Order: sequence, then structure tokens, then C-alpha cells
Amino acid sequence: MATALEIVPEQADSAPAKAVRRRGLLVAAAVAVSAALVWFGTGLSPIPWLTWLAPLPVFAVAARVSGRTALAAAFLAWTAGSLNMWTYYVGTLEVPAGVVGGFLVLQALSFAAVVGLFRLLLRQGRPVLAALAAPAAWAGAEYVVSLFSPGGSFSAIGYTQVEVLPVIQVVSVTGVWGVGFLLTALPALVAAALADRPAWRRLLAVAAVLIVGTAGYGLARLAQTPTGPDTTAALADVRQSEDALPIASAEARQVLQTYLDQAPRAAAGGASVLVLPEKVFKVTEPELADLGRRIGGVAAANRITIVVGLTLKDQSGVHNIALAYAAGSEVRYDKQHLVTGWEDHMTAGDRLAWLPGSHTGLAICKDLDHPELGRAYGSHGTTVLLAPALDFERDGRLHSRIAVVRGVENGISVIRPAGRGRLVAADSRGRLAADTVTGTGVTSATVSVRSGSGGTPYTRFGDWFAWLCLLLVAGCLVRLAIVRR
Repeated sequence: MATALEIVPEQADSAPAKAVRRRGLLVAAAVAVSAALVWFGTGLSPIPWLTWLAPLPVFAVAARVSGRTALAAAFLAWTAGSLNMWTYYVGTLEVPAGVVGGFLVLQALSFAAVVGLFRLLLRQGRPVLAALAAPAAWAGAEYVVSLFSPGGSFSAIGYTQVEVLPVIQVVSVTGVWGVGFLLTALPALVAAALADRPAWRRLLAVAAVLIVGTAGYGLARLAQTPTGPDTTAALADVRQSEDALPIASAEARQVLQTYLDQAPRAAAGGASVLVLPEKVFKVTEPELADLGRRIGGVAAANRITIVVGLTLKDQSGVHNIALAYAAGSEVRYDKQHLVTGWEDHMTAGDRLAWLPGSHTGLAICKDLDHPELGRAYGSHGTTVLLAPALDFERDGRLHSRIAVVRGVENGISVIRPAGRGRLVAADSRGRLAADTVTGTGVTSATVSVRSGSGGTPYTRFGDWFAWLCLLLVAGCLVRLAIVRR
């Protein structure tokens, strides 16, 4: 009898222990799956459909575990997944490891806060609010980070969907923040439906509105053909041993001649403009005058505009500039957003620039990581943007797609030749007319792109959607505080 009595407690304790182990395995699996989805669904070469699934496993377990466990799971999943960018930031960009680690931790904390807010609202019986507040928190956090980060919006998750054309059209209304909202909202809606079965109809209705609204708007915008004229442009890149070749060097003279030889061919192909990459040559003021006469002469002889990126050293400092040469005219644009660490010695510009008598503007590479510059051009009626660029080879795909999003946001066609990157041209809907890898020798492409439509809602109203997301999150936090009291 005593033996039987001794066995009963062991049997009683086994069920809770097994439940704890099962819950632990479920959380571990959710962390591993989410981390893998973040790894392959974000980064320099994301797989777009995986990005939609990345938050789902952690959202799904958040309501079934304690708050601390949910926060830890979210933090670990995003930290592990976002390490796909570690070698790029630390090795390629040479950003200090401590800075990179701090930024990745900040991203992971943001995701943990999103999951925590989702869980709290869900446990209070507000599944629809939970499924909307969570993506609002993510989109709002991305926007706030972009205001302070030297990289601007570079890390925004919405860039993973650039080639999903019906989805990316939403940026013409909301900015890139709207895509980040959608990428988080649909997994949150699914997770909320799994956690609160009676609310599935309401959650399904919200999901249907988001899906149908996004797809309907995207397809309708893609069906609209801008009425502007076609711009035929030639893009060219010549591989060189270093960035900003001193113009007096033998290699620079050879590279320059190779570029100038492109002008007659480009003009014969119907191109009105030849665009070269960023930082092709390094020049002083006297050297710039000689270079200008030579390029200007070729441009005039072939009735074509030649845009070239240069590093100029003059009495006021060092400048990263784009110069456009045409018959009887010369237009200069100074890069406004310099690359931290690499261009700290340079002086930033503060003015927009256009080709004479046109709506064709000039920008340089990193400028287009910052939504405000694209919006500034859009507000002035710009329909085409020429953007000499210089990438780090492995980031050419992502960086060029970010530039394409600036065009879709503001109804501007973008032409972006990048040294050690890609020759990319896209219309104002994000449709690629050229996408050629550079850095392998002499690379060129001649494309015809319809000028943009301009005048998008995003151009007029700016980051209204991000602010609306922040207001929704603030309202939820106030409500949670009142309920707790």
C-alpha cells in the first residue's frame, strides 16, 4: 500500500512537467523557424515571400506563454535572423562591431516590443486591435530609426518587396512604411485568429480589406500609363583599379577615353543622355576646367548630355559631385547624404539640381536611401532622376532597389548606373528596363524609360502613415496603462 501511495505523486507531477517541456520545445521551434525566415527573407538578396512568414511563428506562440518568454523568443529570433547582415556591415562597410551589434540589438528590441504589445492586447480580448497595433508599432519604429540613422531608411523591411510590383505600389501613398506594416499585419492577423477562434470572422474581414485594397490599388496603378515622353538613356561603367582615379594618371586617361567613346554609340542609338557612375575621377579646380572642356566638347559634338560623378578638391574642401555637360551648359549637383566613415572628410551639398529646361533631376547614390530627398524632387515636379552611384558589389541589388522605391513613392523614373554594382533603370511604377551587373569590364546599356507621372499622395502628404501608426501605438499604450491602474 505504501508503495502505491508513493507512486501517485510522481504520476501526478508528470503531466505538468510534460506540458512545460512541450511548451519549451514549441517556443524553441518558433524561434528557430522565425530566425531562419528572417535570415532568408531579409538582407542583401531577400526571398520576398519568406518575409511575410517571418514574424508568424513568434506571434503564434506569444499568447500561449508568459510575457517574459514571448519577449525573449522575439528578441532571439530577430537577433539570430538579422545576423545575415553582420559580415556586410562589419566586413564590407567597415562599421565598428560594437555599433553594428548595438543596431541589431535595437532592431531585435523593436520586434520584441511589437510582440509584447500584440500579446498584451490579445490577452485583454482585443484581437483586432492587437493585429493592427503590432504592425503599426513596427512601421512607426522603422520611421523613427530613419530620422536618426545615417543610413536613412536603408534597413526598412519594405525593400524586400520591390519586385512584387502590385505590393510596392502602396509606397506611393504611405511611403515604404506601409509595406513594413503589411508584412507584419498579415502574420499578426493569422496568429490572432489562431489564439482567439471566436474573432476569426472579424480578423478575416480585416485581412481581406488589406489584401484586396493593396492588390486592387497596385494593379490599378500598374495599369495606368504615364503620359510623359520617353527618356532614352545610355548607362556605362568601366572597371577601374580604385575609386576616384586621379585624372592625371595613365589609367584615368584610358578610362576617360573609353567613356567618351560611348557617346557617339549612345547618340546613334537614340540616347539623349549618357550617365556614368559616381566618383569616376578625382580632380582639382584647374583639372576640372580641362575635363569639362573635353567632356563638354564630346557632348556638344554628339548632341547628347553626359553626366559624370567626380570627387572635387577645391578651396572650400572635398566634394562628391555629379556634373552634367551639354552643349553650352554645365549643371553641378553636390551629394547631400554622405556615407559615414567613408566620406567624413567631404562637404555635403544642400541644393537640388535639374538639367536645363527639363524635369530631369540629379542625385548621387546614398541620397536615395533618404525618403525626404526623393520627396523634395517629387514636390518640384521631377519626372526623371539621374543618379550616378558606387556600390560595394554584394549590395548592388538591394541598393538599386531602394533607389527604385524612391521613384515609385514620388512618381519618378530612376536611372542609376553604379560602379561595382548594377546599371539599373526603372519607370515610376518600379518596372525595370535595365538591370545589369557591373564591375567586370566595360558594361553599357541603352534603355528607353517613360518619364514619371509625378504628384503622388506620398509626395503631397509625406510620412502621414508613419505618424498615424505612432498615434495608434500611443493610444494603445495609454489604454493599457488605464486598464492596469
